[in-house]
Amino acid sequence: MKQTKFIGLLLINLLLCHLALAQNVKIIFDTDMDSDVDDVGALAMLHGFAHQGDAEILAIMVSSLNPWSPGVVDVINTWYGRPDIPIGAVQRFGVYHKSKYARSLCGEFKHNPQLEENTPDATMLYRKILASQQDTSVVVVTVGDLTNLSNLLKSGPDQFSGLNGSDLVKKKVKHMVCMGGRYPADLDPNPWGNFKPDPRSTQHVVAEWPTRIYFTGGGAFADSIQTGRIFFQEKYKHTPMAHAYKLFLEGWNRSWHHSADIIAVYVAVKGYLPYFRLEDRGYNHIFEDGTNVWRLAPRDNRHYLISEFAAGIDPGRIAEKFDSLMTP
Repeated sequence: MKQTKFIGLLLINLLLCHLALAQNVKIIFDTDMDSDVDDVGALAMLHGFAHQGDAEILAIMVSSLNPWSPGVVDVINTWYGRPDIPIGAVQRFGVYHKSKYARSLCGEFKHNPQLEENTPDATMLYRKILASQQDTSVVVVTVGDLTNLSNLLKSGPDQFSGLNGSDLVKKKVKHMVCMGGRYPADLDPNPWGNFKPDPRSTQHVVAEWPTRIYFTGGGAFADSIQTGRIFFQEKYKHTPMAHAYKLFLEGWNRSWHHSADIIAVYVAVKGYLPYFRLEDRGYNHIFEDGTNVWRLAPRDNRHYLISEFAAGIDPGRIAEKFDSLMTP
């Protein structure tokens, strides 16, 4: 009887361990980390999920040529106790964005100064990390330009894998979450946001990425979730995140910001329920200048959209939840 009880308890513990491991989402985070501050909040949330055991951060890629952006990533990683997370960045050909906070954070907080000039190539690091993972186990979440992802798709076999980039992604990536565009359409040709600064890469990735893509939107949808207030509280005001939000929001006369990139990280780790509604009709059409429109036909089985709230959801309650995840 005792042996049967022991075996039963052992099986329960094994099941609980399996469930815990199953909930640990392996993430590669791709960010520009410069022109907007919600990238800071998104990375903070990702570390919050890692603290809870919900996510494992495999690597962080920087899609901007701003020399301080990789350093900001390292500042945040170091503050959260994960200074050894690999960081890669786009090399030579990419988009340069100005930043209100990047250089200041690198001057104020501890980080690896080598990253300012010698950050590893993002394409190489993508291939190295993906090749080492189990099949269909990695979730890529991108909240910046799609330059790195386009380069990855175009990459050839190397010392890490005999597969080309597209086949490597198809083999190792479960799906991608992509923050970019406004929905149902963004037809403003001015080159802001994540799709328009490098429109060729955007068109390439959206058309050729071989797994599912869950697009999350900005605009009024993201503005409704007002996050960042927690960084202005006494307990957190001396953190790198608070420093970045304060610098970015100078002149705005407010202590909050939109949650576009933060929504994408939440969806990457937890999915769209219970807060959001999933659109599974149609596809994301990208024009030559990077503007976009969600067309309800024809159906692209790879494209899904998350840019509306589920019925009865209060965005204010979501903001409270998101703030708590950024400050574990």
